[in-house]
Amino acid sequence: MKGIFMFAEIKRLRNLKLKKTQVSKKLGIDYKTVTKYWNMKEDEYLKLLDASKSRYKKVDIYKEEILSWIEEFPDMSAAQVYDWLHERYEILDFKERTLRNYIHNLRETHNIKKQVSVRQYQEVEELPFGQQAQVDMGEIWLSRHDKTKIKVYCFAMVLSNSRYKFALWQERPFTTNTFILAHKLAFEFFGGMPKEIVYDQDRILSVSENNGDLILTEGFKNFLDVAKFKIYLCRAFDPESKGKVESVVKYLKYNFAKNRPFSGIENLNYECLKWLSRRGNGKVHETTKKVPKEVFALEKEHLLQVPSSIKFLDIKSSNSLIYSVRKNNTISFKQNRYELPLGTYFPSRQVEIIIRESKMDIFCLETRQLIATHTLDFGKGNLVKLPNKLLEDKERRKSIEEFYDNALKSLGYTEDAKTFLDVVKVEKARYFKEQFSLIVKSCKGYDSKVIEKSIKYCIDKNLYSATYLKDAIKYFGVKEIYVENLIDSKIKYPKSDISSKV
Repeated sequence: MKGIFMFAEIKRLRNLKLKKTQVSKKLGIDYKTVTKYWNMKEDEYLKLLDASKSRYKKVDIYKEEILSWIEEFPDMSAAQVYDWLHERYEILDFKERTLRNYIHNLRETHNIKKQVSVRQYQEVEELPFGQQAQVDMGEIWLSRHDKTKIKVYCFAMVLSNSRYKFALWQERPFTTNTFILAHKLAFEFFGGMPKEIVYDQDRILSVSENNGDLILTEGFKNFLDVAKFKIYLCRAFDPESKGKVESVVKYLKYNFAKNRPFSGIENLNYECLKWLSRRGNGKVHETTKKVPKEVFALEKEHLLQVPSSIKFLDIKSSNSLIYSVRKNNTISFKQNRYELPLGTYFPSRQVEIIIRESKMDIFCLETRQLIATHTLDFGKGNLVKLPNKLLEDKERRKSIEEFYDNALKSLGYTEDAKTFLDVVKVEKARYFKEQFSLIVKSCKGYDSKVIEKSIKYCIDKNLYSATYLKDAIKYFGVKEIYVENLIDSKIKYPKSDISSKV
């Protein structure tokens, strides 16, 4: 809303005793705009309107150039126009928002509509009976009878020809294990399985698409080796390639589940099976104009027989989840961070976590080795340290003591040496190993008197660092050698000779 109509509406709502904030929200305009016109008279507004039409605009000097661009490229955005102007003229004395409004007015004045890129689709023929199924998952919040909320997760499989559907609900996100279990239940529901199944890119199914060479998770690959059906993985950001099941998930969420009181997952699945029979598979499909249940009676004969070995697979529901390892060697679970051993992270590394009551076990996804065990934290935003942190701290203290003792031994066990090392240990706590190692190395080959002088010098000058001590030892060491050489030279020559030379 703009112009005289906006001004009139502001005045009308003001007369109705609405406040400025209420007018701003009702008209969808900025509060400052409402304030600007709140006490303005109509003749003042008309003068302002006339002045704005004849007023010179900063963007006007680029008008012809901008006009030529949007005429040649009708889909050109204001952001791109701003960038082109910035590229050519470097300094612009107006903001991008100003240019956006200017271009909008230009398009209206010259009737240049902005073209919108539309993806074109083509209807494809129905696939043969038993050829394909599509799989997807969704989630939705439901209310319990006590008004508390719970998020439930849905697995859906639909046969592409008959549109015959299967659905399974659970209270936890699907893992590779429960994903496979859902397939087994779907095949039992259909009385067979299709030749091919279409999937979205999901971490519980595949690790990587790898330019067409699929890298599947170990669990799903083992299942596929037994089941023998083909898989088709949709490209990223291409949900249209599995549009049938996308519609099914939406149908399940908003026709079956939404506003349904939650009274247990078993009851929800029982009600869903009845809904599938009554509506999902029992109602005429909008596209095919056929009842899925009736068409399925024909398609069922063309499904592949489910291998009997699937029945003996160790497929069971579990509380396991797949998570990615962060660069700081942690995983994020329920708004808390759980620490992993240093070195666990590398790009694309994933781990499996299994929840058992109040404990969390974290396993390497590739080797199935236990990485860490944590007690669950039910707060938010906390960092849960490794349980063996106390042992690590004990080992660290032991390490500090060993380096400290070696350094103290090199410095001669004097009180000054102890004072110097105590300060270094505090001030250089992060680098204690490097500091104490350098001290030991710097003392090698030097007399205890040189070391004592160097320590005393550093303490007097407040220079508490292994580097300063090293320099002091070198300085006093060279000085000591010079004095010794001088004494040796006096011993070699008789006193009378030296006197005569002088």
